[in-house]
Amino acid sequence: MDSFASLALATEPPTLDLLDRPPYARDEYIVSRKMVKNLLGMAVYEIIIIYAIVFAGENFFPEPDVRYRFGRDKPYVFPGRIQDWDGSPLYSKYEKEYGVSRHMTNVFNVFTVMQIFNLINARKIHDELNVFSGVWNNWIFFVVFAGCFAGQAIIIELGGSAMKVAYSGLHGVHWAIAIGLGISTWIAGTLCKLIPDSWCPQFGNKEKDPLDNEDKSVLSLRKKRSSSFQRQGSALAGK
Repeated sequence: MDSFASLALATEPPTLDLLDRPPYARDEYIVSRKMVKNLLGMAVYEIIIIYAIVFAGENFFPEPDVRYRFGRDKPYVFPGRIQDWDGSPLYSKYEKEYGVSRHMTNVFNVFTVMQIFNLINARKIHDELNVFSGVWNNWIFFVVFAGCFAGQAIIIELGGSAMKVAYSGLHGVHWAIAIGLGISTWIAGTLCKLIPDSWCPQFGNKEKDPLDNEDKSVLSLRKKRSSSFQRQGSALAGK
C-alpha cells in the first residue's frame, strides 16, 4: 500500500503556488519542524484510537452478529486477545474453530482505512487547510485511492485464513465505523496544522557554511584567489 500511496502523491501536478514559495536552504534540517508536527500529531491520534480498540474494544465496539459475541450479554465484540489481564484464556478458546477474531480484524481494518484516507492529508505539506484543493486534477490519485480501498475490502471479506483475518469478514456497521474514523483523520490533520511549528523539534545534521567556521583559512584563500583574479583582470584591461 505504501508503494501505491507514494505513486499517487508523486504524480500530483505542480501548481502556480510553487512560484511564491521560497527555495529550501542547502543546509536545511533533514526532518523539519513541520514534518515532526504532522507525523507525530497523526501518529499520536491513530495510536490512541487503535489502542483503545485493542484493549477496550469489548466495552464499546459494536458486534451486530449475536453468534460472534460467544455468549456475552453485551452487544460488543468479543475480545480477540489470547489471554485476559489475569492470564485466563480469552479468544484462545475459539481461535481453532473460528480463526482470527473479528475484534482484531477490525483493528487491522480501522488502521488501514485511516491510512488510506490520510492520503488526502498528505497531498498538502505546507499547512494548507484546504486539503481538497486541486484534488480533481490528478486522476492517478483517484485510481490509486480507489484501488487501495478495494484491495483492503477484498482482503477483509475474502482473505480468510490466507490473510489472517476473520473467516466471515466484517459487518456493514464495522465498515461504517472504519470509514468514519478514516474521515476523522482529515479533522485531526487540520488540527495538527494549527499547532505552531516553533513547538516542535527538528532533526538531522544541519550543515554549516565553511566560511562561518572560526578557522578563516578557507576565507583567506578565497580572498587571495579573488584578489589574484582582480589583478589579472586589471592587467588585461590596461593592455
